Amino acid sequence: MKESYQKILVAVDSSDQARRAFQEAIEVTRRNHAHLYILMVSDTNRLGAEPYAVDHVIKEMHKASSAVIESLEKSIPEDIAYTSVMNEGNPKAEIVTYAEEQGIDLILMGATGTGTFSRLLLGSTTAYVVNNAPCNVMVVR
Repeated sequence: MKESYQKILVAVDSSDQARRAFQEAIEVTRRNHAHLYILMVSDTNRLGAEPYAVDHVIKEMHKASSAVIESLEKSIPEDIAYTSVMNEGNPKAEIVTYAEEQGIDLILMGATGTGTFSRLLLGSTTAYVVNNAPCNVMVVR
């Protein structure tokens, strides 16, 4: 077990589980005097329509992601240093890649998110991150 974590990543979406993971991440960040990274990935992996429609869908996803991030940022205590990031692509791969690139020590995420249908077809994002992350992963129920 690590003595302390310095770079903590919380992967969020609009689910209640992600909000609980976010709250847990704030507490873990505070206890470790760490930096919190908030990552939201818009799942653009399966978009395959006309270019105009794709552009419109991506713009709508970006607006929704921005609203979620803004809502979360309002609840971050002043003593927590944080960075918010919105990415596009395959959420499971983006979370792992971001953790590798930033040298993240700990990832927190909800046990399930908003992608129930995707989970049935492709397997859980959480399970993928647990099995492929370069660091420890805390799954919040």
